[in-house]
Amino acid sequence: MNKNLIAILLFFIVTQSFAVLPPSLRCISVSSNGNISLNWVIPTNIASFDSYHIYRSNSLTGLYTKIDTIFNVNQTTYLDVGVNANNQSFFYYIQCRSTANIYTSSSDTIQSIRLMVINSGTGLANLTWNSIHSPTFPVTSSFYKIYKNNSVLASWTRVDSTQNLYYNDTVKICHDTVSYKIEVRDASNCYSISSIDGKLFEDYTAPITNGIDTVSVDRINGKTIIGWKPSPSLDTWGYIICHGSPCIALDTVYGRLNSSYIDLLNNPCLMTQTYRIAAFDSCFNTSLFSNNHTTIKLSGDLDICANKISLNWTSYINMNPTLQGYKIFMSKNGGSFNVISTNNATTLNYTFLNIEDSTTYCFYVQAFENTGQKTSSSCEKCFYVKKPLNPKYLYIRSVSVVSDNQIDVKVFTDPSVATSGYKIFKSKSPIGLFTYLTTIPYTASANYTYNDYAVTAKNTAYYYKVSNTDSCGNIGMSSNIAHTMLLTVTFVDGYVNKLEWTDYGDWVGNVSSYSVFRTINDGVNLLKLADVSPLIPGSLYQYLDDIQNLTESKGKFIYYIQANENPNATYNFVEKSNSNEIEIIQMPEMYIPNAFAPDGVNKEFKPVMSFVNSENYFMQIYNRFGQLIFENNNPDVGWNGTFKGEIVASGVYVYLIRYSKPNHDVIQKKGIITIVN
Repeated sequence: MNKNLIAILLFFIVTQSFAVLPPSLRCISVSSNGNISLNWVIPTNIASFDSYHIYRSNSLTGLYTKIDTIFNVNQTTYLDVGVNANNQSFFYYIQCRSTANIYTSSSDTIQSIRLMVINSGTGLANLTWNSIHSPTFPVTSSFYKIYKNNSVLASWTRVDSTQNLYYNDTVKICHDTVSYKIEVRDASNCYSISSIDGKLFEDYTAPITNGIDTVSVDRINGKTIIGWKPSPSLDTWGYIICHGSPCIALDTVYGRLNSSYIDLLNNPCLMTQTYRIAAFDSCFNTSLFSNNHTTIKLSGDLDICANKISLNWTSYINMNPTLQGYKIFMSKNGGSFNVISTNNATTLNYTFLNIEDSTTYCFYVQAFENTGQKTSSSCEKCFYVKKPLNPKYLYIRSVSVVSDNQIDVKVFTDPSVATSGYKIFKSKSPIGLFTYLTTIPYTASANYTYNDYAVTAKNTAYYYKVSNTDSCGNIGMSSNIAHTMLLTVTFVDGYVNKLEWTDYGDWVGNVSSYSVFRTINDGVNLLKLADVSPLIPGSLYQYLDDIQNLTESKGKFIYYIQANENPNATYNFVEKSNSNEIEIIQMPEMYIPNAFAPDGVNKEFKPVMSFVNSENYFMQIYNRFGQLIFENNNPDVGWNGTFKGEIVASGVYVYLIRYSKPNHDVIQKKGIITIVN
């Protein structure tokens, strides 16, 4: 009993004598070369202290290796050299050993902070890192301080602090490597510092451009003014002005808040001028060029003989808000300009009538948008009127397609007024550039005809006008603009040919009807299919020709349209005009039955055909031995199931059918037919 008591007392005394507690690990720092330094707090009850024992692992649960022993109890730091902690994280704990060779329990495990930086490619650096311990030590600050450095910064600069283990930093730099590190403070006034990580960042983000407000001509100096709203991107350095199509750099305007430019080089009164702008920043990242804006080019004709001035202009494109229309301004003999008309956004012409002799008229056109806040003006266009003698009338009585390569233009004029001749002009657009073709000499006749062979009437509608040259050599009266019809034909389902054509224009008596004509299989006899009533000018006409009763033809159809003029009180004649001629070929179709009964309802084997050329047709029937038992080249005659006057036996037979398409390609169909007796 006494021996046991003595043993217990001795164990208690020994244990208490060597009860050294483990140190409190507080901070872990990674140096720029990857070495790791540890900081800890000296444990209490160090009377029997012998040594610190430091252990390291590359994973929390992995094998820990003792890397060093420290015999100085007052040493509270340790540098682990050569571990390269910039590439991975390491875990540490410390034990104390007493002089009695008794080891304490392990300290809390502490982990080096591994910082990962990712360049998102959008101007953001995505930072992520780990804590030194989970859960966080109560004595460790809950805020992580973020620092960064690059070639521009003189030293590490604090960016921000966060309680999260991640952070997104906005990087505004042209081309540089940006490095980051993380620091967190302990109550013992030591710091845990992360590994350093960095990435190459390049600013590829271009500033925003609001685009051009308007381009407009300053009527005082005749120069183009380009206006825009400043870019909302604060790093904008300026704007590039480009000109033309393709757009070539014209000039550079520096300063984000500058919002206008005057083009002193290009003359908007001679031709349209097109502009675009792009914003650029301090890294010379440049936005996409804006939508193009083009000046309004005002053109016009002084038609002295017709007593009018005809204006037309180019449209203004890409106005925002939406283009509302055009105002036409006029000044007479140097007086003030006043609005004489307002056009909608699609009407690009205006005719000023009743001009006075020995008078100067000046015009300009102004485009405006829905709110009325933005406008664009053209150059001024001026005309001085000095009237010569004019014929009383000059009129294109018809333009008519003779063939795909010929259009006849018939002109009617006043023969009593001698002129220098009649100029013929042609265009593919009523407001486009009319090309001079020829001059018809004056012969004191009222009627003239011009044959235009430089045409492709099946592809394009052509516009013609005629002007007389007066005794002064000036263009006098101009005729009406007359244009041909353009006919197209397409297939639709159900054996229908769909005809579409543009209207004829223009007759003083207008169009009374459009007659639809057709021929079949190169026939010479025309068939008028219908008379179509006119619609409003500019309409597209349509007619559906049902040809299901014509399937026995070769499938070749030829159409043309004839416009018929209404009688009128102006001239004592009416005219007709033919469109282009269109040929359309329906492709052959064939349905072949797969069985028939010579003694039943279907007593004959015959393909059902549409638009098959009978001239190259033949059909053969073979029995299962390859013997030819029927042959025929008439598509209207079928096989009655007999061979040499006798009905053949029930079974399977082979047919071979050949026929040609309208383009002479040969089609061959082979298959089997079952006979049921």
